Amino acid sequence: MSTEEIARFLDDYRRIHGQVKVKSKLISLKVPEDLLAAFKFQARLENMPYQTKIKALMRDYLRTERK
Repeated sequence: MSTEEIARFLDDYRRIHGQVKVKSKLISLKVPEDLLAAFKFQARLENMPYQTKIKALMRDYLRTERK
């Protein structure tokens, strides 16, 4: 296991166990209106706020890319 992998594991562990408070960063992103409307609709069907869904998809993408 590389040093980077160990550091990433420790960061993830601390986040999971609440030892590190992660700050959020406000961003601005242009998205086609129809895409945003469809995404919000799908998130609503899943009873999830659409911004929470976006963050979940980002986390899933990063987990997949790490492998």
